[in-house]
Amino acid sequence: MALIACTCPHCGGVVKMEDTLVSGFCTYCGRQIINDKAVVGNVNVKMDRTPEIVNTLKLAKYSMYDKDANGARVLLSKAMQMSSEYSDVWYMDAVLDKRNAKADMERARQYPSLGIFTESDVSVYKNFDDSGGQALLIFSIMIAFFGIFISLPIGIIFEIYYLILAMFIIGIALVAVSIIYVKKHKSNIPAPVFEDEDNKAKQAALDETNRRLGSEKRP
Repeated sequence: MALIACTCPHCGGVVKMEDTLVSGFCTYCGRQIINDKAVVGNVNVKMDRTPEIVNTLKLAKYSMYDKDANGARVLLSKAMQMSSEYSDVWYMDAVLDKRNAKADMERARQYPSLGIFTESDVSVYKNFDDSGGQALLIFSIMIAFFGIFISLPIGIIFEIYYLILAMFIIGIALVAVSIIYVKKHKSNIPAPVFEDEDNKAKQAALDETNRRLGSEKRP
């Protein structure tokens, strides 16, 4: 039995773990770490979890397409637990965790890609949840309402009726500009299409065509 150093894919902390353990927990952030270099008896165990990672990342990308940020984060965390040595997980994390986006982008370029979430997807999914635009619209409505609400008693008491009209016009204009901005910057994300799934669909269509042509040629 020996201790080996495992790097946490979430916080980057180095954790010492027994080489017979398949998984453990990071002593820094508390998240689970998968030990893909575990030793059982005298056999080195190297688990190939690539298919599982691919499927998990596909589900995460679909969640982002559906604007489900929380679901995408859960799936991405699961994929990272299996392996953080693919660029896809870091590119996806750059979108979901904007605070560490720059570091994630740099880290992603050090690893190979699975073709699920690439660097070009980062810009496409940049505003996938439209949360920034929605916050701006809500803020504009609140400012417009507050301005009109304050101007009403002041305008009536001091008979400054043009102040009420001015605040009303400014409020409507502010909300209208916000709506235009939100529509202009609204994310337009195409439905995820993965190369392997696309090839399967094309092959299925070709097989169906061949079967139909074959049945038509029969007497």
